[in-house]
Amino acid sequence: MEVAFAIVLALLTAFLYALSNVLELTEAEQIPDEYALRVGLMTRLVRRPRWLLGLLSDVFGYASQAAALALASVVFVEPILALAIVISLILGAAMTHRRLRPADWVCAAVLSGGLALFLYEVPPTGGHEFIPTDRAVIAGPITFAVIVACIAAARPYRGAPRAAFLGVAAGICFAAAAVLTKGVVHYLGDGVFAWIPHWESYALALASIGGVIIGQSAFQTGALAASVGSTESTAPIAAAILGLVLLDESVFFDSADQVAAVVISICMILFGIAALARAEERVIADAAATT
Repeated sequence: MEVAFAIVLALLTAFLYALSNVLELTEAEQIPDEYALRVGLMTRLVRRPRWLLGLLSDVFGYASQAAALALASVVFVEPILALAIVISLILGAAMTHRRLRPADWVCAAVLSGGLALFLYEVPPTGGHEFIPTDRAVIAGPITFAVIVACIAAARPYRGAPRAAFLGVAAGICFAAAAVLTKGVVHYLGDGVFAWIPHWESYALALASIGGVIIGQSAFQTGALAASVGSTESTAPIAAAILGLVLLDESVFFDSADQVAAVVISICMILFGIAALARAEERVIADAAATT
């Protein structure tokens, strides 16, 4: 029953994140490039009611994600959130009164099939709630360095390359936040303020806020396929890796068939995300061209 409830919560999270994605990206791309990766970007976005509604959807989405992670493993829950890109495409098409192409539905089916295959090979529970300190002191600086490297690589570019690097950085931030959420949720079970003395709570705040700012900077480039595709593909893969390495979660690798199934499922998911990100960019561009 707990696993079924975790799946429902993960699907709810995917819907809420999809709604925030549709609401926020069209607002962020209207902000001049000079505000990218600056606090000024957020101060301008908070003045836009549509963006604020998207932020509220993000808040509720995170709450349902935390509840799902309290019931199931990171490597099980996070890939389900990849369905957000399917939902955001459908929502975007409905809000702009655009029809999706048959190829879009095929790509959605490929992503969904890959996700189902991956989840079949993943135990829904298991692993630790907390990151061991000896692993945290190694993984933390490495993760931070990769994020900084992606941001530095994005600076000389404009358009799609910049969006892709920033999207990867944002995806890693969100993945780290998911892993840290496991421990913070456990602390909350001991009392409303039980999280205060623990480092995970502050690392979670840093990863979450950083992910939002970097993600909005990726949207701001206007290259929606690159920004959405890189963020949506990086987040579940990075979260799964962190869950396996830091929390001792597991994937069934007992036979060559199971290894092949996992590899094929990941390829299907990544293909679906990339194709649907391009489709979402097309839908929004078509709507903008007729307004």
